[in-house]
Amino acid sequence: MKKSKIIGIIVISVVVIGLIVFASTYKFSDSHLRSEGVRVRVGMGAMYVDGCEEDSVNAIYCKKIINVSGEDQILEFEFLNFRENGYPDAIRATINGKEFYFEEGLNIEENGSIDYRTFLNFYVINDEVIVYTLTRGTNGLTTTLYAIDLEGNTVLADYNIDEDNMLIRDYSDFITFEDNTMTLHATRVENDVNYEGESVCNADDDAIVEGYYTYTYHDHEFRKEQTRVVTAEEFIDDKGIICANKED
Repeated sequence: MKKSKIIGIIVISVVVIGLIVFASTYKFSDSHLRSEGVRVRVGMGAMYVDGCEEDSVNAIYCKKIINVSGEDQILEFEFLNFRENGYPDAIRATINGKEFYFEEGLNIEENGSIDYRTFLNFYVINDEVIVYTLTRGTNGLTTTLYAIDLEGNTVLADYNIDEDNMLIRDYSDFITFEDNTMTLHATRVENDVNYEGESVCNADDDAIVEGYYTYTYHDHEFRKEQTRVVTAEEFIDDKGIICANKED
C-alpha cells in the first residue's frame, strides 16, 4: 500500500474518531428560547417592562428590582401557559413571589400588538405602595393606573378616570410624580381628533374634553381630585386644529 494512502486512512480515522468523541460528550441544545417544553415564537416587545435587570430579560420574562425603605423588592413578569404553537395564553406579575397581576386569554398569534402588554411608570409612594401603569395593546387609550402594596395587594386600579369615558392619555407624557402625589392627564378625545364619535370641531366650545387629576396618598388610600379641565375650544387652539365649521 502506498505511503500516501496510509496517511490518508490515518487522517480519516482520526477525524471520524474525533467526531464520535465530540458527539458523545457535547450537550446539544436548541438555541431558540423554550418554555414549558415549547419553542417560544413570541417576539421581543410583546411584553415590555421598564427597567428590567439586564441579565434577566428575554422575550417572555423580566425581573425588576425596586428598593423600598432600603430593601429590595423583586418584581417578576412572565408569559406562561404556552400553547403548542409557541404563543402564551397568560401573563403574570409577582412581587417577592406573591402574585399581583394575572391575565389569561391572550391571543398574540392572531391579535398581534393588540395583545401586547407594557408596564411603565414605576414609582414608590410613602415607602408603602408601588405605582405602575399597564397598557394593553398599542392602539391608545388602553392604560390602567395601578398601585400595589408590598404584599401584592391592589390598592388602586383606575381605567375610567372620570365619567363619560375620561381615559388616560397614554400616547403622551401622561403622568408626573411628586412626593406622595401623582398627577394624571386624561382625555375624551381619540387620536387627537374624535370626540363622542365625531370631530372635536363639532363639540360645544365649553365641552370638557380633557382633564388633569391629582392622586394623593393618605391614610393608606388614594384620594383623587380634578385639578384642571380643558375645553373643546382650548383643545382646538392648543393643537392648532383648523375647523371648517368654525369662524375666525
